[in-house]
Amino acid sequence: MKKILILILVILATGTLFSQDTLPRFTLVSRGDRVIISWTNPYDSLIQLNIQRSYDSLKYYSTIFSATSPELPQNGFTDTKSPGNKAYYRIFYVLEGGSYFFTKVKRADGFSVENTAGTGHPVAKDVISLRDINRPNFNNVVPGDKRVVLVKIRDSLIRRLSINSFRNFRDSILRLTKDTMYAYNDSLVGLSPYVAKELFKASAFVYLNPDGYINVSLPAISEKKYNLKIFEENGSMLFEIHNIKESPLILDKSNFIHAGWFLFELYEDNKLKEKNKFYLPKDF
Repeated sequence: MKKILILILVILATGTLFSQDTLPRFTLVSRGDRVIISWTNPYDSLIQLNIQRSYDSLKYYSTIFSATSPELPQNGFTDTKSPGNKAYYRIFYVLEGGSYFFTKVKRADGFSVENTAGTGHPVAKDVISLRDINRPNFNNVVPGDKRVVLVKIRDSLIRRLSINSFRNFRDSILRLTKDTMYAYNDSLVGLSPYVAKELFKASAFVYLNPDGYINVSLPAISEKKYNLKIFEENGSMLFEIHNIKESPLILDKSNFIHAGWFLFELYEDNKLKEKNKFYLPKDF
């Protein structure tokens, strides 16, 4: 009976030792030359999770593990290349819709960097992202805050943040986006959201040939029914070709009254096959 009782206590102690904290917290256990990182996932919409490691707690974090199934309710990773207690760890995770979060930082010996002067900086459990901009009356200032930072996009004020909340916001923007942040003074910063250049991939069916004519090349022309609609760049209809019978079909330049971009919709058996555009140069 005594042996059974001891065994039960050992099992309970082991279970407590390896119990997994729930995100945004996580469990970190050092086992000599390896570190075990584990967590419980409370979210139904978790789509990405990375474990990151650094050697100074402040910067130069690198991803050492990306979960292939981040949606699992419980998961973990063993870092077999950890340099003893000198490494710092955190978890970065993303939810559906684009909201992203950092956990607090932990060292392999269990030391927490969060809110510890001289060894690191606070890392938010709920990092503020630009996805939150449309939330009404968002205000991260509480009574007693000694310093407030205002964030604006162009002429619109989007945030009033305490200094700690602003640091988390700033870190998220600088590390995870291509947005530009600049300071007017120590209490006002501006934010310019990154606008990606539109990537254009020429159509394989409707394209400009070397002679400057629009070439319409369609597969299985005798078996399919094709319709082609041409639009001005502003979306207004220019012309439409019904039931195309030959391929390739060359469209005369006189069909286009000016140079520039033109939009088109190609239908196969009355179903939209492709929606794209083409460009006629000025010297056409």
